Amino acid sequence: MVGAIITPTKIKPTNTNPENRTHRDLWGLWLLSFGSLVAAFPIYSIAVFSLGYDRNQVADIFAVQVTIAYWLGIFAAMLPLPSLKSWSRFERLQVVCLTFLVVSYATHLSWELVWVLFHDNISQARDSLWAYTWWAYIDGGDMRYYQPEANFLMIEILSVINGLIGVSGLILLWRSKFVDFRGTLLCLSTAVTHTVLTWYYYGTEVLTGFESVNTDSFMDLGVKFILLNGPWLVLPWFVLYWGSQLLQKQLSIEGYRQ
Repeated sequence: MVGAIITPTKIKPTNTNPENRTHRDLWGLWLLSFGSLVAAFPIYSIAVFSLGYDRNQVADIFAVQVTIAYWLGIFAAMLPLPSLKSWSRFERLQVVCLTFLVVSYATHLSWELVWVLFHDNISQARDSLWAYTWWAYIDGGDMRYYQPEANFLMIEILSVINGLIGVSGLILLWRSKFVDFRGTLLCLSTAVTHTVLTWYYYGTEVLTGFESVNTDSFMDLGVKFILLNGPWLVLPWFVLYWGSQLLQKQLSIEGYRQ
């Protein structure tokens, strides 16, 4: 995934310097962003239910960490990291898009999938340690996750389906060393769905006068509702551009083979 471009016959690495092959600085940023995020779920839950910290304050800290982790981790390849100095704009864009897609599909098939399957149980378990992973967002972030209406539940179901489609696309790309255009088309289709669902998610709340979000709180409105979900508002457009460029390269390979 890291540092590869398509040639008329194959994909080859562009960075042949042995010191840069591991891209430790890039992986370090990913570990800092996403690794700490994974560890945060149990840590914050224990802080609230075992150590007695205020749940709303912990939820605010959690939201800030998630937001920073998403934006920093996804755009890490755009930073002036030493091991990436020879990368082209396309290579950087590709890694940004792939990082977003992996993070997005992982979110759909973990946090959202469990919520879709057990939202009734989660709604009734506000004071349970195991449910705080979802209640940390529900508390002030978006009360639509608490006893959701059918249309909102359907948004999350479609997100889970989108994740399954996207994973299939990434598998096709990975197995073919990024020359199978079907994988690109599947990833592009998920970007379109992300755009539609995210605009619907934001738009329905705005049109109803923010019934489910505390607009008096910058943390609840600005961080939890807008910035935390912001990658799904912005990154699909990056994916659409990257996918169109990749598709042209892949189709040129198909023409070369024929």
